[in-house]
Amino acid sequence: MKAGWERSNDYIMPDLHEVRNMLKPFLKGRFVEKIARLSGGLNNSNIKVTTDSHEDFVLRIYNERSNNMKIEAEIARLLDGRVPVPQTLYADSSCSVFHYPFMLMKWVPGVQLSEMVDRKNEKILWTAAHAAGEALANIHAVTFPESGFLDDELNIKERVEITADTFLEFIEEMIEKGYVSKHLEETLCGDVVRFAQEHASLMDDPGDQHSLVHSDFNPLNILVVEEKESEMKISAILDWEYAFSGSPLMDIGNMLRYEGMGSTGMLKPFILSYQENGGVLPEDWLKKAKLLDLIALLDLLNKEECGEVRVKDITGLIMNMMNEWERYEAVQRTFGKV
Repeated sequence: MKAGWERSNDYIMPDLHEVRNMLKPFLKGRFVEKIARLSGGLNNSNIKVTTDSHEDFVLRIYNERSNNMKIEAEIARLLDGRVPVPQTLYADSSCSVFHYPFMLMKWVPGVQLSEMVDRKNEKILWTAAHAAGEALANIHAVTFPESGFLDDELNIKERVEITADTFLEFIEEMIEKGYVSKHLEETLCGDVVRFAQEHASLMDDPGDQHSLVHSDFNPLNILVVEEKESEMKISAILDWEYAFSGSPLMDIGNMLRYEGMGSTGMLKPFILSYQENGGVLPEDWLKKAKLLDLIALLDLLNKEECGEVRVKDITGLIMNMMNEWERYEAVQRTFGKV
Protein backbone atom coordinates (compact mmCIF):
# COMPACT_ATOMS: atom_id res chain seq x y z
CA MET A 1 0.00 0.00 0.00
CA LYS A 2 2.31 2.69 -1.34
CA ALA A 3 5.03 0.86 0.56
CA GLY A 4 8.39 2.34 -0.29
CA TRP A 5 7.00 4.90 -2.73
CA GLU A 6 9.40 7.70 -3.45
CA ARG A 7 8.35 11.18 -2.34
CA SER A 8 7.08 13.69 -4.88
CA ASN A 9 9.01 16.47 -3.14
CA ASP A 10 11.94 16.73 -0.77
CA TYR A 11 11.02 16.56 2.91
CA ILE A 12 11.09 20.02 4.51
CA MET A 13 12.53 19.78 8.01
CA PRO A 14 13.15 23.07 9.83
CA ASP A 15 15.46 23.07 12.82
CA LEU A 16 14.26 23.54 16.39
CA HIS A 17 15.04 27.26 16.42
CA GLU A 18 13.02 27.81 13.23
CA VAL A 19 10.02 25.92 14.59
CA ARG A 20 10.09 27.96 17.78
CA ASN A 21 10.08 31.14 15.72
CA MET A 22 7.30 29.88 13.41
CA LEU A 23 4.97 29.02 16.30
CA LYS A 24 5.83 31.87 18.66
CA PRO A 25 2.63 33.87 17.90
CA PHE A 26 0.46 30.85 18.71
CA LEU A 27 2.26 29.36 21.71
CA LYS A 28 2.35 32.66 23.63
CA GLY A 29 5.14 31.85 26.04
CA ARG A 30 5.01 28.08 25.85
CA PHE A 31 8.29 26.59 24.74
CA VAL A 32 8.86 24.05 21.97
CA GLU A 33 10.89 21.35 23.66
CA LYS A 34 11.37 18.90 20.77
CA ILE A 35 10.35 18.12 17.21
CA ALA A 36 10.23 14.84 15.32
CA ARG A 37 9.67 13.94 11.70
CA LEU A 38 6.43 12.01 11.08
CA SER A 39 6.22 9.23 8.52
CA GLY A 40 3.53 9.12 5.87
CA GLY A 41 2.71 11.58 3.14
CA LEU A 42 4.55 11.83 -0.16
CA ASN A 43 4.02 15.49 -0.91
CA ASN A 44 3.98 17.81 2.12
CA SER A 45 5.94 17.47 5.37
CA ASN A 46 4.47 16.64 8.80
CA ILE A 47 6.35 17.19 12.06
CA LYS A 48 5.38 16.33 15.61
CA VAL A 49 5.89 19.27 17.97
CA THR A 50 6.07 18.81 21.75
CA THR A 51 6.05 21.74 24.16
CA ASP A 52 7.45 22.12 27.66
CA SER A 53 3.87 21.73 28.97
CA HIS A 54 3.75 18.24 27.37
CA GLU A 55 1.32 19.27 24.63
CA ASP A 56 1.65 17.62 21.24
CA PHE A 57 0.81 19.19 17.88
CA VAL A 58 1.33 18.46 14.20
CA LEU A 59 3.14 21.06 12.14
CA ARG A 60 2.25 20.62 8.47
CA ILE A 61 4.51 22.36 5.93
CA TYR A 62 3.33 22.77 2.34
CA ASN A 63 5.89 22.42 -0.42
CA GLU A 64 4.51 25.22 -2.57
CA ARG A 65 2.53 28.43 -2.40
CA SER A 66 -1.02 27.44 -3.28
CA ASN A 67 -4.50 27.49 -1.81
CA ASN A 68 -4.24 23.85 -0.66
CA MET A 69 -3.59 24.81 2.95
CA LYS A 70 -6.61 27.10 3.05
CA ILE A 71 -8.78 24.39 1.48
CA GLU A 72 -7.73 21.95 4.21
CA ALA A 73 -8.48 24.48 6.93
CA GLU A 74 -11.89 25.33 5.46
CA ILE A 75 -12.85 21.66 5.08
CA ALA A 76 -11.85 20.99 8.69
CA ARG A 77 -14.20 23.79 9.72
CA LEU A 78 -16.99 22.51 7.43
CA LEU A 79 -16.77 18.94 8.72
CA ASP A 80 -16.43 19.79 12.41
CA GLY A 81 -18.96 17.65 14.28
CA ARG A 82 -19.75 15.53 11.21
CA VAL A 83 -16.51 13.71 10.45
CA PRO A 84 -13.40 13.35 12.66
CA VAL A 85 -10.75 15.66 11.20
CA PRO A 86 -7.74 17.31 12.86
CA GLN A 87 -8.54 20.75 14.25
CA THR A 88 -6.61 23.65 12.70
CA LEU A 89 -5.09 25.84 15.43
CA TYR A 90 -2.84 28.25 13.55
CA ALA A 91 -1.75 28.92 9.97
CA ASP A 92 0.62 31.23 8.12
CA SER A 93 0.66 31.48 4.34
CA SER A 94 2.68 34.70 4.13
CA CYS A 95 6.05 32.90 3.75
CA SER A 96 7.58 35.77 5.69
CA VAL A 97 8.36 33.81 8.85
CA PHE A 98 9.31 30.62 7.00
CA HIS A 99 9.98 29.92 3.33
CA TYR A 100 6.85 27.79 2.93
CA PRO A 101 3.21 27.98 4.09
CA PHE A 102 2.55 26.02 7.27
CA MET A 103 -0.33 25.00 9.51
CA LEU A 104 -0.44 23.80 13.11
CA MET A 105 -3.02 21.15 13.97
CA LYS A 106 -4.18 19.48 17.12
CA TRP A 107 -2.49 16.14 17.76
CA VAL A 108 -4.88 13.21 17.22
CA PRO A 109 -4.07 9.81 18.75
CA GLY A 110 -4.36 6.72 16.60
CA VAL A 111 -2.63 4.46 14.14
CA GLN A 112 -3.06 4.25 10.39
CA LEU A 113 -5.76 1.85 9.20
CA SER A 114 -3.06 0.35 6.99
CA GLU A 115 -1.50 -1.11 10.16
CA MET A 116 -4.78 -2.91 10.87
CA VAL A 117 -4.66 -4.35 7.36
CA ASP A 118 -1.13 -5.62 7.95
CA ARG A 119 -2.10 -7.32 11.22
CA LYS A 120 -4.56 -9.57 9.35
CA ASN A 121 -6.91 -9.77 12.34
CA GLU A 122 -10.32 -10.26 10.71
CA LYS A 123 -12.41 -8.91 13.60
CA ILE A 124 -10.32 -5.78 14.04
CA LEU A 125 -10.19 -5.16 10.29
CA TRP A 126 -13.96 -5.64 9.98
CA THR A 127 -14.78 -3.03 12.64
CA ALA A 128 -12.19 -0.58 11.32
CA ALA A 129 -13.41 -0.91 7.72
CA HIS A 130 -17.01 -0.60 8.93
CA ALA A 131 -16.11 2.66 10.69
CA ALA A 132 -14.39 3.92 7.53
CA GLY A 133 -17.53 3.22 5.49
CA GLU A 134 -19.63 5.27 7.90
CA ALA A 135 -17.13 8.15 7.81
CA LEU A 136 -17.07 8.18 4.01
CA ALA A 137 -20.89 8.19 3.80
CA ASN A 138 -20.89 11.24 6.09
CA ILE A 139 -18.29 12.96 3.91
CA HIS A 140 -20.30 12.34 0.75
CA ALA A 141 -23.44 13.71 2.43
CA VAL A 142 -21.80 17.14 2.03
CA THR A 143 -22.75 18.41 -1.43
CA PHE A 144 -22.09 21.37 -3.72
CA PRO A 145 -24.22 23.01 -6.44
CA GLU A 146 -22.04 21.46 -9.18
CA SER A 147 -18.90 19.39 -9.71
CA GLY A 148 -15.42 20.82 -9.98
CA PHE A 149 -12.32 22.07 -8.20
CA LEU A 150 -12.62 24.27 -5.12
CA ASP A 151 -11.18 27.66 -4.25
CA ASP A 152 -10.02 28.53 -0.75
CA GLU A 153 -13.58 29.46 0.26
CA LEU A 154 -14.91 26.11 -1.05
CA ASN A 155 -16.63 27.66 -4.04
CA ILE A 156 -16.39 25.91 -7.42
CA LYS A 157 -13.57 27.65 -9.29
CA GLU A 158 -13.38 25.26 -12.26
CA ARG A 159 -16.23 23.01 -13.34
CA VAL A 160 -15.26 19.43 -14.22
CA GLU A 161 -17.74 16.66 -15.01
CA ILE A 162 -17.01 13.06 -15.96
CA THR A 163 -18.66 11.66 -19.11
CA ALA A 164 -17.55 8.93 -21.49
CA ASP A 165 -15.89 11.58 -23.66
CA THR A 166 -14.08 13.42 -20.85
CA PHE A 167 -13.01 10.08 -19.32
CA LEU A 168 -11.33 9.08 -22.59
CA GLU A 169 -9.82 12.53 -23.00
CA PHE A 170 -8.16 12.27 -19.57
CA ILE A 171 -6.78 8.78 -20.29
CA GLU A 172 -5.53 9.49 -23.80
CA GLU A 173 -4.11 12.89 -22.87
CA MET A 174 -1.98 11.46 -20.05
CA ILE A 175 -0.74 8.49 -22.09
CA GLU A 176 -0.28 10.03 -25.52
CA LYS A 177 0.68 13.61 -24.63
CA GLY A 178 1.74 13.39 -20.99
CA TYR A 179 4.50 11.50 -19.21
CA VAL A 180 2.73 8.17 -18.61
CA SER A 181 4.26 6.54 -21.69
CA LYS A 182 7.69 7.39 -20.29
CA HIS A 183 7.04 5.10 -17.31
CA LEU A 184 4.74 2.36 -18.65
CA GLU A 185 5.74 -0.09 -21.36
CA GLU A 186 4.39 0.71 -24.80
CA THR A 187 2.35 -2.51 -24.96
CA LEU A 188 0.66 -1.78 -21.63
CA CYS A 189 -0.09 1.80 -22.70
CA GLY A 190 -1.87 0.45 -25.77
CA ASP A 191 -3.77 -2.08 -23.67
CA VAL A 192 -4.93 0.62 -21.26
CA VAL A 193 -6.18 2.88 -24.05
CA ARG A 194 -8.10 0.04 -25.67
CA PHE A 195 -9.52 -1.03 -22.30
CA ALA A 196 -10.65 2.54 -21.60
CA GLN A 197 -12.25 2.85 -25.02
CA GLU A 198 -14.10 -0.45 -24.57
CA HIS A 199 -15.60 0.49 -21.20
CA ALA A 200 -15.91 4.28 -21.45
CA SER A 201 -19.69 4.11 -21.96
CA LEU A 202 -20.05 3.31 -18.24
CA MET A 203 -18.94 6.87 -17.56
CA ASP A 204 -22.01 8.33 -19.27
CA ASP A 205 -23.92 7.57 -16.07
CA PRO A 206 -21.51 7.56 -13.10
CA GLY A 207 -24.16 8.74 -10.65
CA ASP A 208 -23.94 11.81 -8.40
CA GLN A 209 -21.04 14.13 -9.20
CA HIS A 210 -21.40 16.94 -6.71
CA SER A 211 -20.42 15.40 -3.38
CA LEU A 212 -17.42 16.34 -1.28
CA VAL A 213 -14.65 13.99 -2.46
CA HIS A 214 -11.53 13.50 -0.36
CA SER A 215 -9.61 12.20 -3.43
CA ASP A 216 -6.97 10.37 -1.36
CA PHE A 217 -9.25 8.32 0.89
CA ASN A 218 -7.27 5.22 1.75
CA PRO A 219 -5.97 3.36 4.84
CA LEU A 220 -2.85 5.55 5.01
CA ASN A 221 -4.97 8.67 5.62
CA ILE A 222 -7.34 7.11 8.16
CA LEU A 223 -6.36 7.05 11.84
CA VAL A 224 -8.08 4.52 14.11
CA VAL A 225 -8.11 3.84 17.84
CA GLU A 226 -9.29 0.79 19.76
CA GLU A 227 -12.35 1.78 21.82
CA LYS A 228 -12.61 -1.61 23.48
CA GLU A 229 -11.28 -5.04 22.65
CA SER A 230 -11.26 -5.46 18.85
CA GLU A 231 -13.65 -2.51 18.41
CA MET A 232 -12.05 0.18 16.25
CA LYS A 233 -13.10 3.81 15.93
CA ILE A 234 -11.97 6.46 13.43
CA SER A 235 -10.04 9.20 15.25
CA ALA A 236 -9.22 11.31 12.17
CA ILE A 237 -9.33 11.49 8.39
CA LEU A 238 -6.12 13.20 7.25
CA ASP A 239 -4.82 15.12 4.21
CA TRP A 240 -7.67 17.07 2.59
CA GLU A 241 -5.56 19.25 0.32
CA TYR A 242 -6.86 17.71 -2.93
CA ALA A 243 -10.54 17.59 -1.98
CA PHE A 244 -13.07 18.66 -4.61
CA SER A 245 -16.70 18.29 -5.65
CA GLY A 246 -17.27 15.17 -7.73
CA SER A 247 -18.25 11.51 -7.83
CA PRO A 248 -18.24 9.57 -4.53
CA LEU A 249 -17.02 6.58 -6.55
CA MET A 250 -13.60 8.22 -6.77
CA ASP A 251 -13.10 7.74 -3.04
CA ILE A 252 -14.49 4.22 -3.15
CA GLY A 253 -12.10 3.28 -5.96
CA ASN A 254 -9.18 4.71 -4.00
CA MET A 255 -10.15 2.89 -0.80
CA LEU A 256 -10.48 -0.46 -2.59
CA ARG A 257 -7.40 0.00 -4.78
CA TYR A 258 -5.40 -2.80 -3.16
CA GLU A 259 -8.37 -5.08 -2.45
CA GLY A 260 -8.23 -8.28 -4.47
CA MET A 261 -11.63 -9.67 -5.34
CA GLY A 262 -10.76 -12.98 -3.70
CA SER A 263 -9.71 -11.43 -0.37
CA THR A 264 -11.72 -11.34 2.86
CA GLY A 265 -10.45 -7.90 3.77
CA MET A 266 -12.15 -4.52 3.86
CA LEU A 267 -14.51 -4.57 0.91
CA LYS A 268 -17.60 -6.15 2.48
CA PRO A 269 -17.70 -4.30 5.86
CA PHE A 270 -16.69 -1.03 4.20
CA ILE A 271 -19.38 -1.10 1.51
CA LEU A 272 -22.11 -2.46 3.79
CA SER A 273 -21.46 0.33 6.30
CA TYR A 274 -21.32 2.93 3.53
CA GLN A 275 -24.79 1.89 2.37
CA GLU A 276 -26.22 1.56 5.89
CA ASN A 277 -25.17 5.15 6.63
CA GLY A 278 -26.74 6.72 3.57
CA GLY A 279 -24.13 6.17 0.86
CA VAL A 280 -25.70 5.48 -2.54
CA LEU A 281 -24.18 3.06 -5.05
CA PRO A 282 -25.23 3.42 -8.71
CA GLU A 283 -25.54 0.49 -11.07
CA ASP A 284 -22.15 -1.07 -11.94
CA TRP A 285 -20.67 0.90 -9.06
CA LEU A 286 -17.49 -1.18 -8.68
CA LYS A 287 -16.61 -1.08 -12.37
CA LYS A 288 -17.22 2.66 -12.45
CA ALA A 289 -15.15 3.17 -9.29
CA LYS A 290 -12.27 1.21 -10.84
CA LEU A 291 -12.41 3.26 -14.04
CA LEU A 292 -12.30 6.49 -12.05
CA ASP A 293 -9.37 5.11 -10.05
CA LEU A 294 -7.62 4.36 -13.34
CA ILE A 295 -7.59 8.11 -13.97
CA ALA A 296 -6.05 8.64 -10.52
CA LEU A 297 -3.40 5.96 -11.05
CA LEU A 298 -2.34 7.37 -14.40
CA ASP A 299 -2.25 10.86 -12.90
CA LEU A 300 0.23 9.58 -10.30
CA LEU A 301 2.46 8.53 -13.21
CA ASN A 302 1.92 11.70 -15.23
CA LYS A 303 5.12 13.31 -13.97
CA GLU A 304 8.43 13.84 -15.68
CA GLU A 305 10.19 11.90 -12.91
CA CYS A 306 8.71 8.92 -11.08
CA GLY A 307 10.47 6.58 -8.70
CA GLU A 308 11.01 2.96 -9.62
CA VAL A 309 8.97 1.60 -6.70
CA ARG A 310 5.99 3.84 -7.51
CA VAL A 311 6.04 2.81 -11.18
CA LYS A 312 6.25 -0.89 -10.37
CA ASP A 313 3.38 -0.71 -7.86
CA ILE A 314 1.07 1.29 -10.14
CA THR A 315 1.87 -0.99 -13.08
CA GLY A 316 0.77 -3.98 -11.02
CA LEU A 317 -2.42 -2.22 -9.86
CA ILE A 318 -3.44 -1.35 -13.42
CA MET A 319 -2.79 -4.86 -14.68
CA ASN A 320 -4.70 -6.40 -11.75
CA MET A 321 -7.66 -4.13 -12.41
CA MET A 322 -7.89 -5.19 -16.05
CA ASN A 323 -7.35 -8.88 -15.19
CA GLU A 324 -10.06 -8.89 -12.51
CA TRP A 325 -12.58 -6.89 -14.52
CA GLU A 326 -14.96 -9.79 -15.18
CA ARG A 327 -15.07 -10.64 -11.47
CA TYR A 328 -16.50 -7.24 -10.54
CA GLU A 329 -19.94 -8.19 -11.83
CA ALA A 330 -20.41 -10.88 -9.18
CA VAL A 331 -19.09 -8.61 -6.41
CA GLN A 332 -21.52 -5.83 -7.38
CA ARG A 333 -24.48 -8.21 -7.14
CA THR A 334 -23.51 -9.06 -3.53
CA PHE A 335 -24.59 -5.61 -2.35
CA GLY A 336 -28.28 -4.87 -2.87
CA LYS A 337 -30.10 -1.67 -2.11
CA VAL A 338 -30.21 -0.79 1.59
